[in-house]
Amino acid sequence: MTETTMSEPHLPPEISEYIVDLLRNELDTLERCCLVSRSWVPRTRKHLFADIKFLYSDDLERWKRTFPDPSRYPTHHTHTLTIGCPEVVTAADAQEGGWIRAFSNVTRLEVLSGLRDLYGSEVSLVPFHGFSPVLKSLRVASETFPCVQILNLACSFRFLEDLDLAQHMMGVGIIGRDRTVFQPSTSPVLTGTLRVYLPGRMGCVTRRLLNLPCGLHFRKLEFSCYRDDNLRWMRALVVGCSNTLECVDIECCVSIPLAQKDPWTASIDLSKAIKLKEVVFRSKTLHVNWLVLALQTITSEHRCLHHISIHVHFRPFFIDDPVNVRQTVGEEIYRQWMDLDRILVRSWESYGIRPKVVYSEAGGEKETTCIGSLLPEITERGIIELVDSVEPCWYRQIY
Repeated sequence: MTETTMSEPHLPPEISEYIVDLLRNELDTLERCCLVSRSWVPRTRKHLFADIKFLYSDDLERWKRTFPDPSRYPTHHTHTLTIGCPEVVTAADAQEGGWIRAFSNVTRLEVLSGLRDLYGSEVSLVPFHGFSPVLKSLRVASETFPCVQILNLACSFRFLEDLDLAQHMMGVGIIGRDRTVFQPSTSPVLTGTLRVYLPGRMGCVTRRLLNLPCGLHFRKLEFSCYRDDNLRWMRALVVGCSNTLECVDIECCVSIPLAQKDPWTASIDLSKAIKLKEVVFRSKTLHVNWLVLALQTITSEHRCLHHISIHVHFRPFFIDDPVNVRQTVGEEIYRQWMDLDRILVRSWESYGIRPKVVYSEAGGEKETTCIGSLLPEITERGIIELVDSVEPCWYRQIY
C-alpha cells in the first residue's frame, strides 16, 4: 500500500497578489498578511508604504527605529509623501546624506507648515528640489515659506501638473514682506489643477506664475477669495489660462460694493476661455452683481459649456418670509437677482446652458420657495435644477 503525502496549500502568485490588492486600504490586515508568507511581503509593502506621512518628529523617529539601515528604506513604494515637520525632515536629510531623494517614485508631495515654524530656525525647501522626477502634484500649506521658495520648488519638477497653494490668515503679515526676485530655471507643464487660497500674497504668486517661460496651461482653476485685492489677480489667472481652461471653481466671500469698483476688475472675464466645460460659483454672501458680470462674458463660442452651478448660502433673514422676498431682501438686491434671472434664461435659450443652484442650511420648502421668488423665470420654466447641499457651500479644507 502506497503512502500518499499531501503538499501544503498553494495559491498561484497572481491570485495571492490579487487578494493583497483588494486589501490595499486595510493597513492592519496588510500587516498581518506579511506574516502569512514571505512571498506575500513584497506585494503588501507596495500598499503599506504607498502613502507616507511625517506629520510630527515622532513619526520620523518611528521610521528610523523601524528601518535603521537607510539602504533598506522601502521608499521606492511611496507615491504620496506628506511632510508636516519640514524643519525636522530636512535636518535628518542633511545628517544622513540626502535620504529624501530615495523617495524617487513620489507623484504627490504635500508640505504642511504651521505657526511653530515662525519662532524656530529658517526652513529651506531646497532639499526637496527635484527629488522625484515623476512628481505630478504639489501642495504647500504654510504661513512661513516665502512664495519664491514655493515656486522655485514647483519649477524643479518638470512634469508637475497640479499646484495647490494655501495660506492661513494668521500668516498674512509675515508672508506679505517677501520681495525676493524669482528667476525660474525651468517651467513645469502645469496642465492639471491650480488651487489657490492665498489671502495675503495672491498678487505675489500670480505675477510669478504668469511670468513662467512656457506660460500656464491649467485645465482647472479653483480659487477661494476673501479679500477684494485678490479679485484682479484671480481675473489675471483666468485670462492667462484661457487657451486650456475647462473648469473654473470660485468661492467668493468678499464684501465690497461692486458698483464703486471697475466691473472688469471686480469680476472675471470668461470670454476667451471657450474650452470651458464647467463653471462653479460659490458665494457665501450672495454677490449677485459679481455673478452677473461674470456670466455676461459667456458667448456663443462656449460650445462645450452646458452647466453653470451657483452655490448660495442663505442667511436666516432670507427665509423668514419667502412669500414677500422682495420686501425682505430689499429693492437693490432684488433687482440684481432679476438681472441674474434674465442672464440665466438667455444662456439657456441662446447657448443651451442649464443653471444649477445648490443651497445650504437645510430648510426644505422655505429655501426652494425663496429661490423661486428670486429667480422666477427659470424656475417657472423648469430650467433650473435645485440641489440641497449637505455641507455649507462656503466650506473648504485648507489644512
